[in-house]
Amino acid sequence: MVHVAGSLGVSTAPMLRTTVLECLAAEPALIVLDVAELKAHDDVALTVLPALAQHAAAWPGSAVSMAAAPAPLRSALDRMAVARQIPLFATTDAAIAHGGAGTPGGEPPGLRARLQPMVDATAAARHLVDRACRSWGVAQVADLAELIVTELVSNGVRHARTELEVRVGLRRRQLHLSVRDGSPALPVRGTSGDTLAESGRGLLVIEALTHRWGCTPVPDGKVVWATLRTR
Repeated sequence: MVHVAGSLGVSTAPMLRTTVLECLAAEPALIVLDVAELKAHDDVALTVLPALAQHAAAWPGSAVSMAAAPAPLRSALDRMAVARQIPLFATTDAAIAHGGAGTPGGEPPGLRARLQPMVDATAAARHLVDRACRSWGVAQVADLAELIVTELVSNGVRHARTELEVRVGLRRRQLHLSVRDGSPALPVRGTSGDTLAESGRGLLVIEALTHRWGCTPVPDGKVVWATLRTR
């Protein structure tokens, strides 16, 4: 649940974006925006809402909904067609109930591990991913997922040099891999000649072999993530 209050305008939209992205870093199944106390100072600023919903759908596969919008805000949402892109409910309880009902059943809880930026971090990450894939019945993507997490962790070890948090989850038939580190420096897509610490393949491999990948800034660093189709 995110309580959004005050006036939403061009100057305050980035603060809302930062808050929601920080929530997404925990990889929740659902984010409900309680907008009962929100006023739209600028209609254009409302476009941050569908943009955040699209980001959440891509990674980490979270649903986003809004609740308790007052009449003036509902009118603004209608003018900007935001309500067509994000479900709007009368109450937060209704939003939570609908979100829970819409979540596919049988999805396992995600796994995570905190790793130090050392040479054995990639091996530990691969073990975590392999265990997850085989226990979740998606062993067919285990080898590819291990390759991808190796690149993600190698990048963190080499460039961030901070503690890493590796997460793996299965949502809507997609495997979600992410590595959170404490460096604000965003990864830069290189050329085919670029190398990374262990495998030497680089972010180009992630781009080529995943369904989607990206980087989400958070207040204390960033999350680099990738998704793989399991079917």
